[in-house]
Order: sequence, then structure tokens, then C-alpha cells
Amino acid sequence: MTSVRCPDCGEVVSVPEGAKPGDLVECPNCAGHALRLRWNGGRWAVALAYRVSCPSCDDVLTLPDDVTAGDTIDCCGRRYRLAFEYGAFAAEEP
Repeated sequence: MTSVRCPDCGEVVSVPEGAKPGDLVECPNCAGHALRLRWNGGRWAVALAYRVSCPSCDDVLTLPDDVTAGDTIDCCGRRYRLAFEYGAFAAEEP
């Protein structure tokens, strides 16, 4: 089976059969980290896929690759502004 290394902790993570670029896999060593699969130069690579919890319902939302602090997301019929501190995003009331 094909595998990749988590860019945060270095743990070996298996790439599931039938995986496609853009799919998410979990790092078993990093709590809550998702890794977005990419096909790069004929082999699999991964990048951290940031996640944020909705302040209203606690759903966990996976953010797009190009997200930055100050962007907004919608959940539960409400809009939240994203803040980035200590290496993680948080959704806050605007």
C-alpha cells in the first residue's frame, strides 16, 4: 500500500486504495489533523488541511487550501470571521 508522511509529525500515513487528489486522510498521531492528498510528480504528497469548529453547533469544517485570516465562513445560518493564532484557525463572531 502507498503511504505518505505527515508534514507535522512525520508519522507514516497510508493512502487508501482509490484515493483521488483532494481527498482527506487522517494522521493517526496528530489529534484533529487532516491531510489533503495531492498527486505531485508521479507520487502522492500531502499538506495540512486546516479545520475549524463552528462556535454554534461544534461541527468541524475543513477549510479550503487558500484560506487566510480574516476570511469568512458560514455555518448554522451565521457568518464567522476566521482568526489564525498559534498555528490554528478559529471561527469568531464578526
